[in-house]
Amino acid sequence: MKSNQYPAVLFSCVALCLVVSLFTLGRSTERVRSYCALIEARHNRDSLSLDTLKAVNAFLVSELDSLQTFRHQNDSLRVRLAEATLSQTYPGYYLVIDATQNRFHLRRGNMLVRSGFVGTGKGWTENAAGHAWDFSTPRGLRHVLYKTRNPYWYRPDWYWQEQSLRPPSPGQEVTIPDGLSWEEQVDYFNDSLTSSERVYVRVVPGALGSYALGLGSGILLHYGVGRGGNVSHGCIRLASDDLEAIFRTLEIGSPVLIY
Repeated sequence: MKSNQYPAVLFSCVALCLVVSLFTLGRSTERVRSYCALIEARHNRDSLSLDTLKAVNAFLVSELDSLQTFRHQNDSLRVRLAEATLSQTYPGYYLVIDATQNRFHLRRGNMLVRSGFVGTGKGWTENAAGHAWDFSTPRGLRHVLYKTRNPYWYRPDWYWQEQSLRPPSPGQEVTIPDGLSWEEQVDYFNDSLTSSERVYVRVVPGALGSYALGLGSGILLHYGVGRGGNVSHGCIRLASDDLEAIFRTLEIGSPVLIY
C-alpha cells in the first residue's frame, strides 16, 4: 500500500468506527429511554396504589372513629335508660358520671343532691417508643364494690412505661418506712424524698386523696387534679370535698352510672 493511501484508509476506519459508535449509542439511548419509561410507569402504578392505600386507610380510620362514637352513644343511651329506672325504683343515693361533660351528679330519686366537675380518662395514649394504651373511662352501670380511707396508689408498670422509663426492679424501688402513720408517710413522701426518688416509689400514700371507692376493673373514684377534662388513666377524679361527700353518702352496692 502506498503511503499516500494511508490517510484515506485511516479516515475510512475512523468514519466506520464513528458510524458503529453512533449506532451503538442510538441503540443504548433507546434502551435507556425504554427503561426510563418502564420505571416511570411502575412509579405511576405504585403511586396510584399508595394513594389507594391511603384512601382505604383514611376510610377505615374514619369508620373506626364512627364505630367508637356509636359504641359510646349506645352505652350512654343504655345508661340513661338505667338512670330513668333508678330514679323511679331505687330508694337510696346513686351517682351519675357524665364523661363527655366531665361532671358528676349525686342523686336520690329525681332529686339532685350534689353536682360538680370530675376528671375522666384521656383515651388512647402513646409513648415515645410507640407503645399505646387505652386510658378511657368505661361507660355503663357499675356499683360501689368497696370503700377505703387513706388509700395507697400501687403504681402499675405503665406508669413508668408511659414516660419511656423502665419500671424499677425490687432493688431499685424506694420504700417509705412502715412505722409511720399514713399522714406521716404522706409528709415523708412529699418532704423527705427528692423528685428523682419519688419517681421510684411504687406504693404511694396520699396520691388518691383521703378516700377511694372501687368500681371494679381497677376503676376508682378518688381525688385528683385536672377536673373538667379528660386527664386520668380511666379512674374518676374528684375534688376533696366532693369525694368526701360521695364517700359518706354512697353505700357498698350503690349504683354508679357512667355515660
